[in-house]
Amino acid sequence: MTGTDDEPDGMLKYLQVISDPQAHRDDPNWPLPSFDARDWAQAFCERYPQMDQDVMLTWFANALMRGYDQARIDLP
Repeated sequence: MTGTDDEPDGMLKYLQVISDPQAHRDDPNWPLPSFDARDWAQAFCERYPQMDQDVMLTWFANALMRGYDQARIDLP
Protein backbone atom coordinates (compact mmCIF):
# COMPACT_ATOMS: atom_id res chain seq x y z
CA MET A 1 0.00 0.00 0.00
CA THR A 2 1.07 3.54 -0.63
CA GLY A 3 -0.13 6.70 1.07
CA THR A 4 -2.78 5.99 3.64
CA ASP A 5 -3.78 2.46 4.63
CA ASP A 6 -7.15 2.79 2.88
CA GLU A 7 -5.59 3.87 -0.43
CA PRO A 8 -4.81 0.99 -2.81
CA ASP A 9 -1.46 0.85 -4.59
CA GLY A 10 -1.33 1.39 -8.35
CA MET A 11 -1.74 -2.24 -9.44
CA LEU A 12 -4.61 -2.89 -7.04
CA LYS A 13 -6.37 0.29 -8.21
CA TYR A 14 -5.87 -0.78 -11.84
CA LEU A 15 -7.35 -4.23 -11.14
CA GLN A 16 -10.32 -2.66 -9.37
CA VAL A 17 -10.98 -0.38 -12.32
CA ILE A 18 -10.76 -3.03 -15.02
CA SER A 19 -13.02 -5.35 -13.03
CA ASP A 20 -15.85 -2.78 -13.11
CA PRO A 21 -14.89 0.22 -15.27
CA GLN A 22 -18.26 1.99 -15.13
CA ALA A 23 -18.12 2.15 -11.33
CA HIS A 24 -14.97 4.28 -11.62
CA ARG A 25 -16.17 6.93 -14.07
CA ASP A 26 -16.05 9.57 -11.31
CA ASP A 27 -12.28 8.99 -10.99
CA PRO A 28 -10.51 12.19 -12.20
CA ASN A 29 -8.13 10.01 -14.25
CA TRP A 30 -10.96 8.42 -16.22
CA PRO A 31 -10.57 6.85 -18.83
CA LEU A 32 -6.81 6.37 -18.35
CA PRO A 33 -7.14 2.98 -16.61
CA SER A 34 -9.40 1.60 -19.35
CA PHE A 35 -8.30 -0.35 -22.41
CA ASP A 36 -11.81 -0.20 -23.87
CA ALA A 37 -12.06 2.09 -26.90
CA ARG A 38 -15.75 2.69 -26.09
CA ASP A 39 -14.78 4.28 -22.78
CA TRP A 40 -12.23 6.53 -24.46
CA ALA A 41 -14.60 7.54 -27.28
CA GLN A 42 -17.38 8.32 -24.82
CA ALA A 43 -15.11 10.40 -22.57
CA PHE A 44 -13.65 12.24 -25.57
CA CYS A 45 -17.07 13.04 -27.02
CA GLU A 46 -18.31 14.27 -23.66
CA ARG A 47 -15.52 16.81 -23.78
CA TYR A 48 -15.82 17.50 -27.52
CA PRO A 49 -19.51 16.94 -28.36
CA GLN A 50 -19.08 18.07 -31.96
CA MET A 51 -17.11 14.88 -32.68
CA ASP A 52 -18.83 11.75 -34.01
CA GLN A 53 -18.63 9.01 -31.37
CA ASP A 54 -18.49 6.19 -33.97
CA VAL A 55 -15.53 7.82 -35.71
CA MET A 56 -13.78 8.33 -32.39
CA LEU A 57 -14.48 4.70 -31.42
CA THR A 58 -12.60 3.49 -34.49
CA TRP A 59 -9.79 5.98 -33.85
CA PHE A 60 -9.33 4.97 -30.21
CA ALA A 61 -9.59 1.24 -31.01
CA ASN A 62 -6.80 1.69 -33.54
CA ALA A 63 -4.68 3.81 -31.19
CA LEU A 64 -5.03 1.36 -28.29
CA MET A 65 -4.11 -1.62 -30.47
CA ARG A 66 -1.18 0.28 -31.97
CA GLY A 67 0.13 0.90 -28.45
CA TYR A 68 -0.38 -2.78 -27.57
CA ASP A 69 1.44 -3.90 -30.73
CA GLN A 70 4.34 -1.52 -30.07
CA ALA A 71 4.67 -2.81 -26.51
CA ARG A 72 4.87 -6.38 -27.86
CA ILE A 73 7.56 -5.33 -30.36
CA ASP A 74 9.58 -3.68 -27.60
CA LEU A 75 9.63 -6.79 -25.39
CA PRO A 76 13.17 -8.09 -24.85
